[in-house]
Amino acid sequence: MNQISPESWEAIKEAVSAGLGPLKTQIPQSAVEWADEHFYLPEGASQIPGRWSTQPVQKALLNMMGNDAIASFTLKKPTRFGYTKMLCAAIWYLGVHKKRSSVVYEPTDPLAKKFTLDEVDSLLPMVPAIQAVFPDWNVNNEKNNAKKKSCIGFSIDILGAESPNNHRALTKQVVVGDEMSAWKINSGEGDNVKNLLKRIQGSSFGKALFGSTVTFTGDVIERLLDEADCVFNFHIPCPHCGKMQRLLWGDKDSTYGMKWNNSLQTDEEKSNSAYYLCEDAKCQQSESKGKIYYRSLSKMEELGRWICQKTGIWTEDGLSFFNEAGSRVKTPKRVGIEVSALYSLNLTEGWIELVREWLDIKGDPSKLQSFWNLVLGLHWQPQHTKRMSHEDLLDRREKYKAQVPKDVVYITVGGDTQDNRMEGYTWGFTPDFRKYLIDKFICMGDPRDQEVQDAVVQYCDTTYTREDGEKLRISRICWDLAGHRSEIVYKLSKRIGLLRFIPCRGASSYGQPVQTMPMQVNKKTGTYIVQVGTDTAKDTFYTDIEVPLGEPRAIHLPLDDRVCDEDTCKQLVSEVRKPKKTKQGVLFVYDNEGRRNEALDCFDYALSALHVSIEKFSLNLSDYKSQQQTQKAAAASFAELGKKLGA
Repeated sequence: MNQISPESWEAIKEAVSAGLGPLKTQIPQSAVEWADEHFYLPEGASQIPGRWSTQPVQKALLNMMGNDAIASFTLKKPTRFGYTKMLCAAIWYLGVHKKRSSVVYEPTDPLAKKFTLDEVDSLLPMVPAIQAVFPDWNVNNEKNNAKKKSCIGFSIDILGAESPNNHRALTKQVVVGDEMSAWKINSGEGDNVKNLLKRIQGSSFGKALFGSTVTFTGDVIERLLDEADCVFNFHIPCPHCGKMQRLLWGDKDSTYGMKWNNSLQTDEEKSNSAYYLCEDAKCQQSESKGKIYYRSLSKMEELGRWICQKTGIWTEDGLSFFNEAGSRVKTPKRVGIEVSALYSLNLTEGWIELVREWLDIKGDPSKLQSFWNLVLGLHWQPQHTKRMSHEDLLDRREKYKAQVPKDVVYITVGGDTQDNRMEGYTWGFTPDFRKYLIDKFICMGDPRDQEVQDAVVQYCDTTYTREDGEKLRISRICWDLAGHRSEIVYKLSKRIGLLRFIPCRGASSYGQPVQTMPMQVNKKTGTYIVQVGTDTAKDTFYTDIEVPLGEPRAIHLPLDDRVCDEDTCKQLVSEVRKPKKTKQGVLFVYDNEGRRNEALDCFDYALSALHVSIEKFSLNLSDYKSQQQTQKAAAASFAELGKKLGA
């Protein structure tokens, strides 16, 4: 029998040791301890790449995500908070340190692939602790691909939640639901959340990690928070008086919250004066006047405490939990987290940039909802769930000094086609986005009749005289093509001008921009087709109709029954938001409840035409008068030159 040399024995022992190394029992670490020792932020996928350091506000949350006693963790998250990086750290901690297999569900398969490329694959070259248990980390094969990472002792699957097949035949210890507000809650085989939880049924340490930015109230995240045993908010001490408090945005009437000097002239100056006002009245009267600045936030968070308002249970580290008397209590099995970007230490300019975003809203309902959802991390309670009275609109009407008031600089039309008529409404816009209803067109008859089409062409060529004598032409028209004689709308677009008369249809999903216009004509129809975010446009109307007359964004209606009679006013306020169960969960959708709504629809299309001009043709309403003057001066110069050359 051949003897093995001492050198060979050493080589064998090293190989066996290396192979068994990942299976060794490790010294127990919390998720924060493991991440701070082993985790990295990859180049290109992080604001500040390099070794991970858990921020004070993140410590309890990351530990909860790794805490075996917590079976369900749900976070209602803002942007700029670092949640996705925390989630990746938790998944790898549970795998590498505890040998727990995970399945990560993103809303769709393409988003799942993107998550793998951006958040998982980018980590592999940087984290030795992962490489030690993942021999194939730098090889693309059946153990390492966009859908699966098979490591020694555990695996990670990354799948789309929309496909029923992705919920079958998977048994894991950890299930992750990411960006759940964008999910289809029912993809054809029942409640997807319940289907997810089946993946960890019977597991000794089964854990569900749910997180999402949110939209409307009534979504799945709100449901999961309602089901939680405790919902925690972060309370931190004022650096002046020490009072523990939760950071809230507040409003102009709040006695505490985010504040700035509103007497300054520009929005930039106002945002640069941002500070947080302590809620303690005595502190506000002290030398510091209760003003807290962003530079103090990190130290405040080091002394913070997560408190459940409902039960009084609190924790500082996510590992030990206490009641209001300070006695240790059993760790809650289902926890929820609410937090806002006010706590984020990832803000380049601190609270200044949040105030700047707030000041930029300027009454725009879509921007307001975005701020509410993404910055404050709050569900948006839909407005306009009660129908306005049309009498309010009749009372709002006013006598224009001319058909087109002097401040109007741009005119658009929104049009609608029915089986027995074609109708349109003309709207004028000012530099500060006030909106004036100017004219109305209704031509009875079959849209296929040539005289009806000729009437539409004649109406679109109307020239109006402004109060100061200036002649204004209709600049752009968006005309609805859905449901009634769409071929006639395409025909009119080619006749009037593809970029001037644009067929449009309502977007198929909610929350879309007012306009989405393709860069090329539709090959089938030979025209452009604009998608109109009708709910976004209706939000604009119902928000701005309540703005006092004369103020920016206000809507003006003429005291002229030919243009704006009682029936028109009824149509403008014909719709309300109503809850509707969809595959995405409960959404608040506009419903006319059987009432006529052509006037409101035509407002949507006219607004869309304006946004096409702004976003596709660089229209600047605030500078439009000077642009017109420059163009007129240039035209006059060319005309004069032509006369001289002719002479």
